[in-house]
Amino acid sequence: MRLGLLTPDTGLIGQAEGVNAFTAADLGSDTASAYCAHDAHRIPAEDTAQNFSFSPAASLRIQQTVKDSPSIAPQLRRSRTPAMLMIAECFSQVRQWETTVLANDPAIQRTQYMPGVGHHMWNGLDDNNDRAVAVITAFLQSKRAPLPNYPTRDEIPAFLRDHK
Repeated sequence: MRLGLLTPDTGLIGQAEGVNAFTAADLGSDTASAYCAHDAHRIPAEDTAQNFSFSPAASLRIQQTVKDSPSIAPQLRRSRTPAMLMIAECFSQVRQWETTVLANDPAIQRTQYMPGVGHHMWNGLDDNNDRAVAVITAFLQSKRAPLPNYPTRDEIPAFLRDHK
């Protein structure tokens, strides 16, 4: 793995891909996009000299893997495990990904739209950690959600149209 000699069909990633995928330096732009714009001045610095590591070849391979990966949406139709979908207001990914999961997974019992947070819901800013804990705990304990169940499957078109 360390030499990067694994073929893509092994289902494993090489050392360089792992380093690129999981070091803070390579995730710098992901980190910035994982917060709401109003929190830009509070984003933690992660691309320091101590943790810098980058391999362009590994980065390209990760991008290709993501692009070539089949959608799991068809498999979700068979899901029976109770689930909750959390959608962050400032999530950097395409909204259709989240709503496709909601539309296709009959086991999703609750959707929690988290205003004021990005992809990193557990970011220590303001009360974000407490709010994330509250919605997860309520779901796991089968208690009433602290936020509205939103969007529902029926609300997906309006949710996408309103650019929530």
